[in-house]
Amino acid sequence: MNDTKPRQFYWRGVRVPFIAPWSGESQIRVSLVRLPDVLGGGIAYVGESPRLDRRYGVLWVRMPAVRGAGEPRLASVHALRQRQAMSHMLCQVCGRPTFGRSDERHLFLMGERHGKPITEGEKTAVPPVHENCAAEALRDCPHLRCGAVAAWVEYAAPWGVAGILHDPATLTPLPPRNGEELAYVPLDSADLRWTIAARDVVSLHGCTPVDVDQLMALAA
Repeated sequence: MNDTKPRQFYWRGVRVPFIAPWSGESQIRVSLVRLPDVLGGGIAYVGESPRLDRRYGVLWVRMPAVRGAGEPRLASVHALRQRQAMSHMLCQVCGRPTFGRSDERHLFLMGERHGKPITEGEKTAVPPVHENCAAEALRDCPHLRCGAVAAWVEYAAPWGVAGILHDPATLTPLPPRNGEELAYVPLDSADLRWTIAARDVVSLHGCTPVDVDQLMALAA
């Protein structure tokens, strides 16, 4: 992976995270068709480009990639950059690799879930982050200021995707079964054929909790 420093964008004095979308990067709506059973079934885009629209056979949302175009959408996530961050262990804030520690671990930071820590085997669509970038996020992000948890992780294993599952009969979107914004679908599930992915999901292993207050002190 090229270690060239990605350009950093700021909005009203706050750095815009690498994975945040901008108003000029709105999702492109595309009509769907059903693939014939002889091709494995599932959904496809009308006029689909397998090289651009799929990754490992999974259909992905279409979003332009023009960072800095318009205004940032800080509460949302850009599908392609999130995928890049997960695939290459890039920092979700600055976009640079999080490799380089002598223990080869990566820091993961998430909004608190009713006091629940990050645990072994946990599934997440949140990419890793540098310590200093984590401190910055804890200081500037309203969501994280309401509570956050962190852990050093030895290995983030590919698990599946988070996306929009579609009804095989009507091709209409189905509400996520877990009450979340997106449905989590493992890589070995037949539901992948009926999913438009919007996030890469990994499972976390070798997790060691991190004191969030110590991270926040780095931003003082």
